[in-house]
Amino acid sequence: METLRLGGDEFRAELEIEEDFGDLSRWTALEDHGRWDVRGGGLVGEWLEASPSLFLSEPVEGDYLWTIRAGRVRPGADFLERFEASKHGRGTDPFCNYNFNFWLRADTPGVPGEAGGAGFLEEYPKRLGTGWNGMGDDHWRSLYATVVRTSDENWVRLRRSPGYVKVAEARDAIGQLDYDRAHEFAFALEGGRARMYFDGTRVFDYTDPDPHARGHIGLCVWLCVMRFERMRLYRFA
Repeated sequence: METLRLGGDEFRAELEIEEDFGDLSRWTALEDHGRWDVRGGGLVGEWLEASPSLFLSEPVEGDYLWTIRAGRVRPGADFLERFEASKHGRGTDPFCNYNFNFWLRADTPGVPGEAGGAGFLEEYPKRLGTGWNGMGDDHWRSLYATVVRTSDENWVRLRRSPGYVKVAEARDAIGQLDYDRAHEFAFALEGGRARMYFDGTRVFDYTDPDPHARGHIGLCVWLCVMRFERMRLYRFA
């Protein structure tokens, strides 16, 4: 059992999953919109098109504390060509235009094993191309945290589905992220309360009146190349 302190909050928790990305045996990618490579003990996710996601294959039941280090990677020539050709990247600077995301819960509206309750990993590909971000995000029982930077905006948002409803927002909570510098992101889901931390500072604190109790966690990159490392999933005492 460990004591972890984040943003003035203290958690007593026990480590359940320790992931240093030596391989991707625990993870599942369900489309070919991105490239996910293990490089030197870290995971590099590169946007190719749409919004590529990678999910922890086993769903997480109940409350948890999830910590992971993430940093931007300087893009190569092939990425820059795709970026400039896209309607979102054309005429902008990729250094200050990026978007990456964390699935805190992702599950089907039904219950697996019951009538109409197929598993999320089976159903996810069938919903591609629908929803706000083309990931069926209006449909799933999910919590989805987004970190966005553009040339004139900087925000973090938490969205809840079904409905893809914005339930929390923090503007200018995370400054310009340089290339090749890792930062710690942490998410605590506890008793319906969802909190996010960036380098130990709380970013948002949302209490869900009807919380989802189960779902897959995952990573998503858009208009950027990201490196993820030192992931830890804890259970509260």
